[in-house]
Amino acid sequence: MTIFSDNPHDRRIERFMTAIPNFKPRGVGVRFSESQVLITITAATPTEILAETMRQIRCPPFRKRFNEYIESEEKPMTYINEKHRARFELAAKNIPKANYALLSALYLLTADQRLWSCCKHHINNGCVFFENIKLNNCTERAYTLYCAAKDLTLGTKHITVSDLSDADLVPPMLFRTICNAMAIRRFGLAAIRENCHD
Repeated sequence: MTIFSDNPHDRRIERFMTAIPNFKPRGVGVRFSESQVLITITAATPTEILAETMRQIRCPPFRKRFNEYIESEEKPMTYINEKHRARFELAAKNIPKANYALLSALYLLTADQRLWSCCKHHINNGCVFFENIKLNNCTERAYTLYCAAKDLTLGTKHITVSDLSDADLVPPMLFRTICNAMAIRRFGLAAIRENCHD
């Protein structure tokens, strides 16, 4: 989709004006009231949040892979490593905690140092300007993270549920990272909260 404005507010209006009437685009789901979000944040563990995020995905190979991931780990992975954590926390520091789309994109884009170097200067006013990002010398892993970030933010379809089901195409570490990002997109930072119920 061609967007003619650099202003984030105008870009949202342009997207709205070019959307199909009476049709909710991908990524538009149920809106939670403040009390429902509070209940989710205080009562659910990250594992429960992940399970709720994936509940409506019916693809059997995906369900099988996701269930194996959840059952194989007592505590699901939060960050790829400490460098990922540090990059994400720094990038998300001044982002409104209600901007789940941007937080999920940042979570994915900061998972790879080279990818983050290509992307960090193209985030402004609560938007990732994907059209300005040039991926130089990035790995397949970085490209997969980039595509997943774009899909979660813009509702594009670069990575499908079938792709995520394929362990050869999406290795376990990437699968876990993308699952976490999907949960952040739906429930915010509660999805990767650590020090939860024991």
